Amino acid sequence: MDIKKSTDKKATKPQLKLVIGAVLSVLMLSVWSFTQPSGAEKVASNQIWSDAVKLGDLVLDVEGYGKLKSKQQRLLTTPANATVEEILLKPGSLVNKDSIIVRLSNPAISQQVKEAERNHNNAKANYLQVALKQKRELLAHQALQEQLLSELELAELKMLAEETLMKKGIVSELTFKRSQLNFRQLSRRIIIEKTRLEQLSEVHFQELAIEQDKIEQQKENVAVITEQFNRLIVRAGIKGVVQNLAVEIGQSVALGEQIALVGSVDSLFAMLNVSQSDIELITIGQLVNIDTRGGNIVGKVQRINPLVKQGMISIEVSLTGELPNNARPDLNVDGVISTGTLSQVMYIKKPVNASSGMKTQLFKLDKEQSQAAKVAVTYGQESGEYIQILSGASEHDSFILSDMSRWNTANKITITQ
Repeated sequence: MDIKKSTDKKATKPQLKLVIGAVLSVLMLSVWSFTQPSGAEKVASNQIWSDAVKLGDLVLDVEGYGKLKSKQQRLLTTPANATVEEILLKPGSLVNKDSIIVRLSNPAISQQVKEAERNHNNAKANYLQVALKQKRELLAHQALQEQLLSELELAELKMLAEETLMKKGIVSELTFKRSQLNFRQLSRRIIIEKTRLEQLSEVHFQELAIEQDKIEQQKENVAVITEQFNRLIVRAGIKGVVQNLAVEIGQSVALGEQIALVGSVDSLFAMLNVSQSDIELITIGQLVNIDTRGGNIVGKVQRINPLVKQGMISIEVSLTGELPNNARPDLNVDGVISTGTLSQVMYIKKPVNASSGMKTQLFKLDKEQSQAAKVAVTYGQESGEYIQILSGASEHDSFILSDMSRWNTANKITITQ
C-alpha cells in the first residue's frame, strides 16, 4: 500500500534564508565592485607626476632653437682652372685678412703673366723709339727753318745792296727784281715751315698719346693676369674663422668652384627656428635671450622669414649683449623670445601633449592625492614650461601631467603607493 510522505515546513525555512542571504551578498558585492575602480584603473604614484594650478602673472615667451651665424661672410672661389697644391689652414682656424688658406697652381697663368709683362715692356720700348724718332724729325725741321732764316737774311741784305747799286746804275733793274723775288720766296717758305713745324708737333703729340695708350693697355693686362695669378694664393680676405673647406690636396678645380667659406667671429647674429603656430605672437623688436650653453646673450628680433619649412619659421635675432667666450659661427643655441605678460591668470606646468587653445580632459587629484577623476579643461596660451588654463580648474587644484593615454576609458583612477 501507498505511504504518504509529509512535508516538514520548519526544515525548509532556514534553507530559504540561506539562499536569499547568498543572493543578497552576491548583489552587494557586485554593486561594490561596480562602484569601485577596477584593478586596471590603479596607478602607482611613482609612474605619474603632477602640479597645482597657480594664479598670477604669466610671462609669455616662445622657445626656439638654431645656430649663431656670421654677419660678414666671404666665399672664396677659384680664379681659374687650377690644381690644389697646398692647404695651410683647415675649418675652425682663426684667420686675419691676409691669412693664406690654400695655394693653387696653373702653369698657363704663370706663362700668361710673363707674356703680359713682356708685351708691357715692348710697349714702353716702342714709346721711347717713337719719341726718339720724333725728336730727330723735330731737330731736322728746326735746322731747316734756321737755314731758311739765314738765307732770308742774306737775301734781304743782297736786295738792299742791289737797290742802292741799281739807283747808281751799277746793277741792272732785272737783277734787283730777281733778288726781290728770292726774298719773297724765302719769306713764304719760312711761313710754311713754321706751319709745318706746328703741325708736326701736334702729330708727334698724337703719336705719343697712341703709344701711351698701348702702354696703359698692356699695363692693365699685366694687372689682370697678375691679379689672377695672385689669387691662386687663396687668402681669407676678412678677420674671422674658416667655416668650411671644400677641396683636398691634388684636386683639380674649375673656374668659380668653391674653395672655402670664411665668417666673422666678432660680429654674429642668431637664426632661430620657431613653430609656425607661435609666429603670430612674435613681432620685430621683441627681446630674446640666447643660451650658448656657455653663457647668455641678449638680443632683439630683427627679421621674420615668411617661408615655412616643415612647420617651422626662422627668426633672425640681432645680438646686442656681450658675446660669451664660446660664441662662434654655427654654434647650436637655444632662444627664448619674450612676447608679453598675462595678468592674474590661472596656469600650470604644461601636461604631456598640451598645446595652446586645446580642449581636453585631465585627471584631477583629490585632497588626499589617493584618487583622481577626469575633468574637462581648456588651455589658453603657452609660455615655456607653463600653459594657461581658461576653464575647468581653480587655484590650488592638482592635476596629473604625465601621459595618461592608457587610462582613456577610465573616469576615475586610484593612486597606489
